Amino acid sequence: MLEKLKQLIFKDGDTGKGKNKTNRMMSFDMFYQLSYMSAIAAAGVPRDQIFERSAGLQCTSAEYFNRVELARKRLKYDYARACRAVGEPLKEEGVKGLLLRFSSSLISGEPEADFLMREAHARAEDYENEYGRKLEALKMWTDAYVSLILAAVLVVVIGIVSTMIWKIETSLIVAMAFISIASTGIGVWLIWLISPKEIMVLRWAGSKEQKLASKLFKPVLPIAVVIGALFLLTGQNLGLAFLVIAAVVFPIGLIVSRDDKKVSKRDDEVGTFLRSLGGVCTALGTTVNSALGRLDLDAINVLRGSVKNLHTRLTAGIKPRLSWKIFIDETGSELTHRSVGMFYDSIEVGGSAGQAGQHAAAFANRVALLRARRRTITGPFRWLCITMHAAVVIILVFITEIIVAFGNMVSQAQTSMPAVPGSPSLSAMSSFNLSGLEIMQQLVLPLVLIFTVANAIVPGLADGGSKYKIFSNLGITAAISGLALIVLPAVANSLFTSVSQM
Repeated sequence: MLEKLKQLIFKDGDTGKGKNKTNRMMSFDMFYQLSYMSAIAAAGVPRDQIFERSAGLQCTSAEYFNRVELARKRLKYDYARACRAVGEPLKEEGVKGLLLRFSSSLISGEPEADFLMREAHARAEDYENEYGRKLEALKMWTDAYVSLILAAVLVVVIGIVSTMIWKIETSLIVAMAFISIASTGIGVWLIWLISPKEIMVLRWAGSKEQKLASKLFKPVLPIAVVIGALFLLTGQNLGLAFLVIAAVVFPIGLIVSRDDKKVSKRDDEVGTFLRSLGGVCTALGTTVNSALGRLDLDAINVLRGSVKNLHTRLTAGIKPRLSWKIFIDETGSELTHRSVGMFYDSIEVGGSAGQAGQHAAAFANRVALLRARRRTITGPFRWLCITMHAAVVIILVFITEIIVAFGNMVSQAQTSMPAVPGSPSLSAMSSFNLSGLEIMQQLVLPLVLIFTVANAIVPGLADGGSKYKIFSNLGITAAISGLALIVLPAVANSLFTSVSQM
């Protein structure tokens, strides 16, 4: 039993998919973890409370401090030995280095508050630098994604035009389509890989918009799948299916996109609010509720309604922790959840409200500023993707329909022209690959579908936030694709009809 417990405590993290997800979020969570621990330690609480509260945080890095707690309680290790025993087998360099340094600090007798304050400051600088490097890489790879999509379409257009020049093999046509799909998939994967990984909205539905979107998502997704399947099986115009799907999914995306903008504005203000609240509490030597009464709530911009509701609940005698939880739900922000939790827990253990407000505000403001820099890149990129999608789909569909219509005219001319004995036929003089053109026309619809989905997903991956925000982009790209599939074939046919009547 003891050996199994040791294996559980001293194992090298998770494996497989869970480990990859943990590593992606580790940078953001470590920044929060150290900021929280430094705020708690600054309150002068005992060492065991620092580790207990740190182990209970809802982030990936808290797992390692939970192992330290298990080693202390179940194996009777002291904290220095537990930190070293848990940290040594880890492959996650950031966590391993922190635990080993913490162990050394505890052995030397350095106060926990001094060590954690120094580590939190260093981690904040590292996180800002790392985030900045990722944004620079994201800026370059967004340009690269546009180039990949244009290259993918160029390959398809070359394949279409090649059918007019020579009777190319069917396998070559399929290979060209596969190259286009592979290029698009690589572009989506690269944007996902480069984008900074962080949690922006609550894991549960908190705000009104998030609750509404969560309710709508359950019936809307099956409806969209059923509509697409019916149009596909019945052989009807898929352009109309795109339009119907766009009309179904766009409202969810619109609701979530508006909520995402509100969450961003709340994130920009929550740090200032907590710092002001903590400063008033310290200056007047009063409670948080009394300090809220002294604040000019009308001077608060985005958070005004939520702060007024918080003050009303606290005045009515509702438990403070529950009142703050409802406040967090109303904002719908994970940053608010973490910074408010840091502020409230520091006060709960007896810390200074002013100091707690400074710690929470420093964390919230730094993250909010970095996200504002990210939006300056992802905002224009979203509209670039939508504009590029319109151009790509129009070029792809229109050129295909023009060449198909021209091929049909050539085919009709071959069949209607009388055969002259001893003279070569028109088909012998023409190198037009009609069979290859039919295959390419069939491959256009899957390519349009791939581009529609990819150009909807990529802006959401780059921007971060709620996963439902993708539906806003999907509604726009699907509508563009649907209109192209409905209008452009009719335009191409009308052009050649007018030519044949001349």
